[in-house]
Amino acid sequence: MKLATILINYNDEENTIKLAKTLESYEEISRILIVDNCSPNQESFEKIKEIENEKIYVVKADKNGGYNYGINFGVHFLENKNEQFDILMCSNTDIEISEGAIKECIEKLNENENTGMVAPRMLDKQKKPIRRSSWRLRTFWRDIVHSTRLLELIFYSKLRSGEYLEEDYKEDALEVEAISGACFFIKYEILKKINYLDENVFLFYEEDILGYKLKELGYKTYSLNNINFIHFESQSIGKTINYYKKMKQLFKSKMYYQKNYNKINKFQSFCFYILWIFRNVELCFEIPIRKILKK
Repeated sequence: MKLATILINYNDEENTIKLAKTLESYEEISRILIVDNCSPNQESFEKIKEIENEKIYVVKADKNGGYNYGINFGVHFLENKNEQFDILMCSNTDIEISEGAIKECIEKLNENENTGMVAPRMLDKQKKPIRRSSWRLRTFWRDIVHSTRLLELIFYSKLRSGEYLEEDYKEDALEVEAISGACFFIKYEILKKINYLDENVFLFYEEDILGYKLKELGYKTYSLNNINFIHFESQSIGKTINYYKKMKQLFKSKMYYQKNYNKINKFQSFCFYILWIFRNVELCFEIPIRKILKK
């Protein structure tokens, strides 16, 4: 089973080069493709281009269409090159993962034809488990609660019902509904069956949509908790836009997901729009407070 790796770079050439050089030495990986998601800093792409060799391809996407667009751009690039691969490792560039962890992910995918996607447990830079390494798909009611800070405070237990507990993570292989996009492994044939990643979301809800599409076709997703990877969270598109724009993008992606996947009706849509107005009022107070706390 051949493994191709797609790394999405955005203004993070230092970590990208470091990770690519590490992965290059792994025998489990047959191809490494670095997709630069139109980094504003041209030098970022040029520096990464210098490490291109027989195993590493470096390309620039034709636009910054978000994480899903970058992954799809990379997959189609490999297809046009007639590359042969069975499994895709899709990853941010600010991670650290061992070859042993990669090997176990491949073995788990090969274990059952209904296993579509797996990922090791995600740790932070202090090597502590990240709570939202995986989660249950966002329902209408969970997203209603998640629409404002006030509702989150009042109905906190509803939000937590969408998360897995530490007790759950004691299983070596925990079946989950959605998993972090920071680093995951998916069968190529299954990716084609679900018509690749949905490019209609620029930021947020990418993982929920992917999990939904896999679940709809009967494929299982697993968090492999006896292995892990570290996510340093150094650079991302989400960190380069201001907080209000992030919240606006979150709302846009939420509405796309709820309308196209959860099939909400007009009244339910109306509820979200009303709550978005209330959320804007909250942001009038929240954003200044955030700026003060950062100083």
